[in-house]
Amino acid sequence: MIKKVLFAGNYDIEYNRTKIIEIGLKNIGIEIIHFTFKKHNSKTRHLIKELSQNVDLIFLPSFTHRDVKFTKKASVKPILFDPLISRYLTKVFDFKKVWRFSPRAYKNYLKDKIAFKYADRIISDTEGHKKYYHKQFKIPYEKIDVIPIGSDCSVFYPIKVNNNSTKFIVGFYGGFIPLQGVSNIINAAKILMPHSDIIFKLIGTGFEYDSIKKTVVENSISNVELLGWLDYNDLPNAINKCNVCLGIFGNTLKTELVIPNKIFHYAACEKPIITKETKSIKEIFKNNENIILTSSNPTDIADAILSVKNNTSYANKIAKSAYELVSTKYNTKSIAEKFIQIAHKMI
Repeated sequence: MIKKVLFAGNYDIEYNRTKIIEIGLKNIGIEIIHFTFKKHNSKTRHLIKELSQNVDLIFLPSFTHRDVKFTKKASVKPILFDPLISRYLTKVFDFKKVWRFSPRAYKNYLKDKIAFKYADRIISDTEGHKKYYHKQFKIPYEKIDVIPIGSDCSVFYPIKVNNNSTKFIVGFYGGFIPLQGVSNIINAAKILMPHSDIIFKLIGTGFEYDSIKKTVVENSISNVELLGWLDYNDLPNAINKCNVCLGIFGNTLKTELVIPNKIFHYAACEKPIITKETKSIKEIFKNNENIILTSSNPTDIADAILSVKNNTSYANKIAKSAYELVSTKYNTKSIAEKFIQIAHKMI
């Protein structure tokens, strides 16, 4: 019986994925102990050993790859690791910051490989990522379990907001990273410029933000507002002001493997969602039932937006179905229950 879990590593306590798991576990009566650390020294090793004696399981949340081996060697309890991403895939093939055949690429490959090796079990957010981990790093399928991202439906939910805009608002938020394909969204906006009642509101900053901003300015794309960074607590209000929300439209392998936070957040706020059709997104969502799937081609994105704008009943049906799906099957409690099912395999 799982009663107490130690969250360990150099992780962000407030990161969405980690927060959803933490809140869900607490809500079903699991005690959580947090131990964040940066240094791999004897003092940290001693503390991990000491703390692990009084818990049932050690959980290393998203992005703690370099901490897995160290924690495993210090702990007396099993290690459950949630990488969320492959560092090798992200840096070499998505961001393309590292040449594929360089020593740095191999170093990032080893960061993944070693972490996966020393974890007793691994969590993947999609079946797509699970297959990638197996194929790329030779991790046995039976060592990997899938827990979707989900949503904290006590934070993201449908609310009536004071929206004085007469515009049809197309919303997006993200880190402007390659998998999101923001340039395709911008080109879709350019196509829709003749529709003066449509406005695109893009929240966030990040890797491609400056180049996107330059494109908007140089091409005088007047129907795009780049709103910059927004606090997490302000996101639900911003999402609820939108008439339709956009997911991801990148042309990278990573685009094919993920269902990002934003998709679950949009659904929890009962918004119609348009995103790129991938195998991973279809693990949970169904086209024209609770989501609208299209290609990453800007013309197709623009056409999908118009289909929502011109058919309110269709948009409302999609939005309601998405809300019912996420609020019942992918809330914090459901995610925590999946976590505990995996944990029971380990003790």
